[in-house]
Amino acid sequence: MKTNIRRIFIGGEMLKELLRGKIQIIEEVEDWEDAIHKSSLPLLENGSIEATYVDAMIQMCKDYNAYIVLMDNFAMPHASSDKGANKLDATLTIVRKPVDFMGKPVQVILPLSFIDNQSHLAMLQEVATLMGDESNLEQLVNAATIEEIEAIIEAQI
Repeated sequence: MKTNIRRIFIGGEMLKELLRGKIQIIEEVEDWEDAIHKSSLPLLENGSIEATYVDAMIQMCKDYNAYIVLMDNFAMPHASSDKGANKLDATLTIVRKPVDFMGKPVQVILPLSFIDNQSHLAMLQEVATLMGDESNLEQLVNAATIEEIEAIIEAQI
């Protein structure tokens, strides 16, 4: 398993593969809870998570005050794998009108599903590479189409 994870780190393909077909652009949402619900729909629809996992992500925000907002305009909702995660997966949602995550405006939402303490580490490295440059975040927010978002991700990872 460690060899496989290392190979993925070097290859840089995990996040791109997981996001394929699971990128959304939404004009606006009611609130941060609605944002988590809507951004998680592709994971629910493909069976990567159960509804209980979405509820757990929301509860984690309530318990830990929007800890998922990792930087301005970017949130990465997730929960403990035992709360209804069925497989490693991710989806990306761009919300045109910023949503208030407990005092923090967010437009880029990347819900994660992971099933253990190791398999998602390569994906997190790729997220850090992509979001570590604020201009990438700005490009994602301003992208007009899903194809533009895919091209940005392709160029950066």
